[in-house]
Amino acid sequence: MSHERTADMTSACPDTTTRSARRYVSPRTRPLTSEEAQIRALAYAIKDPGCDQDLVDAAAREMAPLIQGERGHLIPVPSHTRSTLANRRLAFAIAFCTGGKFTVSDILDRKEPTESACERHRNKLPPLDPNAHMISVHHPAKLILTGTEKIYFVDNVITSGNTIEACRRAMLRLGTGLVYADAHHDIPNKLAAKGTTP
Repeated sequence: MSHERTADMTSACPDTTTRSARRYVSPRTRPLTSEEAQIRALAYAIKDPGCDQDLVDAAAREMAPLIQGERGHLIPVPSHTRSTLANRRLAFAIAFCTGGKFTVSDILDRKEPTESACERHRNKLPPLDPNAHMISVHHPAKLILTGTEKIYFVDNVITSGNTIEACRRAMLRLGTGLVYADAHHDIPNKLAAKGTTP
């Protein structure tokens, strides 16, 4: 299920292009449907570098159709601990599903670890500003652009949109997000109010 971003944001982030396979809302907003609970569980499972490969592959199979017919680079988003391992595994699984039309380019890093979005949410703090993510390009020579490739930042979930924006800023405004789950926009709340699910 493909969803282009057109809904109101839950932060000041200008993202309107991130592609996501699934959607859910924060359980603090309203009780999750059983489908949303499963989506959220998988989104958090694939965030773990030790996640079972079958789960990573299941998420990748849902994400790959969102970029069907395109070619380019999948760039793993570094976690708050600076690791790209979990998102690199996801990016390689997506690349495999595209038949090799995308290459994985592990070129982003954080200058230092940051507080996790989950921890900030639990402490009722606002999302980190994109600049506070301290994401930078650490191997620019690994990415050669001819002007026809798409660039996607691969992450398990989008919440505020600020991490994807930090990646875009590091890449001089090139690229957009490709995530398994979208917990960023208010469409699930509007649909739930109508008694439908995304």
